[in-house]
Amino acid sequence: MMQAYAKTAKGVAEVETRADRLKPALRRLLILVDGKKPLDALKSMIGNDAIDEPLTQLVEGGYIEAIEAANDAAADLPGSSPSVFDVAMLPAERDAKALDKARNYMINTLKHFHGPYTKLDLMRLVQASETHAQLRTHYADWLRCMHESTMAERRLNDLNRELFEVL
Repeated sequence: MMQAYAKTAKGVAEVETRADRLKPALRRLLILVDGKKPLDALKSMIGNDAIDEPLTQLVEGGYIEAIEAANDAAADLPGSSPSVFDVAMLPAERDAKALDKARNYMINTLKHFHGPYTKLDLMRLVQASETHAQLRTHYADWLRCMHESTMAERRLNDLNRELFEVL
């Protein structure tokens, strides 16, 4: 068994209402917590090993609670295992063409699966990214958006693979 986290009733309410106005990084992590993903998968999706402090803040705030998850919980993800699509394992830098391709790919998939106006804030953030490192900080939000679409979820393994070729 591996450690995982699940939302409490307060956490679910916060996702729906934004009543407590959590910082964007905390909210992003709260959205990704589902009770199935082990801690390693969350670290991979966030692209940062330093999520212990935000997790502690969410636990102390009563938004999430620690639970036990099966070792194969990561296999429940529609994409692939976290070791395959781990932002931390990507090369530090790629050429400018790859950055343009990655930005365009993320924006085009958002438009395709959610329409041209639904995810404008994320599209603007992606477009404004000047480096691969900046763009990679938006991967978790992009992935969350892909999980919101059943059509995207069906193709998530391929979408991730194609994005990781240029991200």
